[in-house]
Amino acid sequence: YDDNGFLNKGTVWFKQGHIFSNPFYYIDYTLAQFCAYQFWINSINNHEKAWNDYVSICKVGGSQSFLEILKTGNLKSPFDESTISAVTSHIKDYLDGIDDRTL
Repeated sequence: YDDNGFLNKGTVWFKQGHIFSNPFYYIDYTLAQFCAYQFWINSINNHEKAWNDYVSICKVGGSQSFLEILKTGNLKSPFDESTISAVTSHIKDYLDGIDDRTL
């Protein structure tokens, strides 16, 4: 897109048409990621319980609403700001504990 000034100004993402036609496409990824982060955090604290919660979610599949599935898996809603803050804080603490020089 070297010849397209508009796309070269940081707007190349505009060519992803589904952002406009199906905006929940990416939002769904974000919601799933926050659930996965919670499973990760929970598995650090109690791996067996986190695994059992995950299996519980797998068993209900799509038979429940998203929020009901979260309850089934003992997860907090990513629509709640306190959940976002708690999860991102834990991730930040984890990443801050990594010595980049050893990677």
